[in-house]
This record gives sequence, C-alpha cells and structure tokens, in this order.
Amino acid sequence: MPSPFSIEHEWTFCPGQFNSEAENAPIRYAREAEALKAIGQIGIIGSVQIGRLYGFKRHHIRRMLAENKLVQHTLHKNRNTIPVFSIGPQVAKRLNLPEPNVRLWSTERLLKSLVFFQFCCALNDKQKAFQIHAAPQPFTGRVQIGTEVRNVLVLRRDKPEKISGRVILIAETLEQARPIGNEKTLLLLDDDLNADYRFYRWKSGRWIR
Repeated sequence: MPSPFSIEHEWTFCPGQFNSEAENAPIRYAREAEALKAIGQIGIIGSVQIGRLYGFKRHHIRRMLAENKLVQHTLHKNRNTIPVFSIGPQVAKRLNLPEPNVRLWSTERLLKSLVFFQFCCALNDKQKAFQIHAAPQPFTGRVQIGTEVRNVLVLRRDKPEKISGRVILIAETLEQARPIGNEKTLLLLDDDLNADYRFYRWKSGRWIR
C-alpha cells in the first residue's frame, strides 16, 4: 500500500485567497513566532501537523487565519480533503522571509513540505528540543539538534544525483533511496514517521538498521 504522502495518489491543489482587508495583528508570543517562521521557511504545513507540532487548537488557528498570519489552502487526495496552511505576506515581511508563492508549486514540492513536517512531528515526540531552518535546493529544510545540523532531503518521484554532507533522507521505499546511499546519510521511510523511528544506515552497499 502506498504511503499517505505518495506521489502515486491522485492529488489536486486548490490555493486559498489572501484577505487584504484583514487586520495587521502583532505576533503575540514566542511559540506563534516559532511556528510562523518555520512554516515560512519550509512552505506549507497540514492542519493536523500544526496542532501536533505546536499545540495549536482550532480556535487559535481560526484567529491566525482571521488575522492573515496564515492562509488556508486545500489539498485533495483521491476523495479526501486536507487543509494546509502557508504564512501570509504581511507575516513574511515582518519575519524577513520571502513571500511564499505556493500556488505555483508542483505537487511534488507541496508533498515534500508535508513530509518534512511529518518528520518534525515524529522528531518532536522523540527529541523535543530542535530547530527548523531553511535549506537550499534540492533539500526541503534543515534541522538542528544541539550543535548537530542536518539537511533533510525528501524523495518523491525525483532522483537527484549523489548527495554529500550530513543528510537525513526520507523516501517511500528502500529501492528509491538505494542509488544515493552514503555513510554520512541517515534514512527514514514514510512508514517510519508514524512510530518511534530508527534510522537506516548505509553499510556495505545497502541500507540496514
């Protein structure tokens, strides 16, 4: 059975509308600023993920939408509807981030953002203290745990060339990840993100735990 985030599902993205007349409300506390900055750096986050990772309840999310801190979009998977959020342009400007133009993103790029935040949810359950940062393409983002920093590369249909440096690779299958294995890379599969995960490591030409 394919992963919930598999590119093989039938996906349709319906971008939301920014309300230019909404109030320009201040960012109220540190957790809100942390969430908005992370979303702005990565792209989009799912409605379940934002609650799981940052503890936001529905009323908080509704207020952030009303204040244009978040913009809601809809991602359709087969017959299911998934609310997803990006940050508003006013918040991007306040946080010195580029304005997200997710309406022009490919399905693969949208899914990579969701997979990245799904990993962060699992990491939060296991690690608690970590930071999210932007990363250059082809990486989706970067995580920092103490002094250790790793870029996160999410594979969907794409097959990038060999990668270097300290990387966390997230793929749908071991076969998909085999061509770019190296000893500095840690691997997780989509299915690992729903449990107390253990990384695969590249040894003797194959991924093992």
